[in-house]
Amino acid sequence: MNKLLVICQLIMLTGCMNVSIQSNVKPDDKPEFKRILVVSNLQHMVPTYLARFQTAFPSGYQVCTVSNSSIDFDNPEEAIDKKRQACQSEVSLSIDFNRNYTSGYGKYITSNNELLLVMTNLATNKPFWKAIVTTGGLNEVPPREIVQQLIKDGIIVGAVPLEKSYQSDY
Repeated sequence: MNKLLVICQLIMLTGCMNVSIQSNVKPDDKPEFKRILVVSNLQHMVPTYLARFQTAFPSGYQVCTVSNSSIDFDNPEEAIDKKRQACQSEVSLSIDFNRNYTSGYGKYITSNNELLLVMTNLATNKPFWKAIVTTGGLNEVPPREIVQQLIKDGIIVGAVPLEKSYQSDY
């Protein structure tokens, strides 16, 4: 019985994710674009995480992804440039780990991760959108939440599509 209770509590805790996003836009540098390259510099992520970005953006946007892990043999800049050229991406959205911190005390202590998200115009190499995302201890921010913030900030237009499953061929 105790095992069942613990399992139910774990499911409830992992089912909800507390995410806070603070963002800033530089409207003068925002280009018109339809092709996005999502670059993850996160060291620990679920293999299907980046693939979820491909179904999170509104229709009309083409999304490619690339991961820069410390265990990859490719030079990170070369891998990004190769993917950018193959996809003809106009902007990039980079996801970087910023810091980890704890708050509270005793049994109320919580661990939080901060991620830095930056959207850059690849033609000028100037960033035009930045966000700090605070999560309840997880490295991965649901792509749909990032896309919702981009829509809210006027970076992209449209609506977040209904949840779709994605199966990667790689």
